[in-house]
Amino acid sequence: MTSRVIVVTNCTNRKRAGYGTVALTAADMRGSLSSVAARWGRAIKKAPPSDQAQDIYMGRAFSEARQVTTTLGGTLHIISAGLGVVGAAEEIPSYNLTVADGDNSLKPLLTQLGKRPSDWWMALTAELGQQRSVRALLENNTDALALFALPGSYIALIAEDLASLTQWQLSRVRIITSAHGRTLVPEHARHVALPYDERLEGSSYAGTRTDFPQRALRHFVEALTGHQLSIDDARRSVSAAMHALAKPVIPARERKTDSEILALLRKNWDRFDGASARLLRYLRDEALVACEQSRFRNLWHRLQQDLANEG
Repeated sequence: MTSRVIVVTNCTNRKRAGYGTVALTAADMRGSLSSVAARWGRAIKKAPPSDQAQDIYMGRAFSEARQVTTTLGGTLHIISAGLGVVGAAEEIPSYNLTVADGDNSLKPLLTQLGKRPSDWWMALTAELGQQRSVRALLENNTDALALFALPGSYIALIAEDLASLTQWQLSRVRIITSAHGRTLVPEHARHVALPYDERLEGSSYAGTRTDFPQRALRHFVEALTGHQLSIDDARRSVSAAMHALAKPVIPARERKTDSEILALLRKNWDRFDGASARLLRYLRDEALVACEQSRFRNLWHRLQQDLANEG
């Protein structure tokens, strides 16, 4: 196998806010996909750089990808719904756009137009330039193995780009995603998607659903030295590793309203010194409350602000 490795991960909703964040208004989100992409492209091209990409994105998923990149002495690249493919050291503007749920999401527009996330990606890269595509990334790194660690939503985003790759290009690609994410990989590329599944949670690489691909990436590199294996050996190695693990039993958790969760967080704030990670573990493991990570983060920030105003 090649000795040079590039790591490709997804952008995150958690970003360090910069000056003059680029976003689309409700009026901007009207019209055809190409017209929206054109408005977005003009706004992005006019926006001044805020910081290097690696200093803007935050969260465990991004940290895991950075750690693996450092371990391998490789380079890190990010799939961004707003910028296309960007290098970690590239200076980018502060922006807010996503194909996932959340603020400034493209999902309502895509639903309205009957379009797929991959349609947005193709419109975006046509507007910003084909150098922002996955295909261009591989063409510019012909001597490297590319490790893609992406959730299903980002596999769906770049699906057509992946479908355009030649078999020779795919021979230098490993795709690490969830079991659901593998179903979204184009059929002719599915053989390079590694068979990771929820049994990974029974290992020392356990975590949350949002950072599953990046944790699996770290397992692949650290536990299996998979970046040194052929695709067939890599698939066999991952299958054997998953077979040796047992999926942990997830306790039944109760759904509660935002107000009920805020009350629990407020009551236990001092007990856990306001630490978000410890409060989330309390909610899930002790209070047995179902709360998705992004929802918890929003509630935690709201309570933090309320407590600061009260003080």
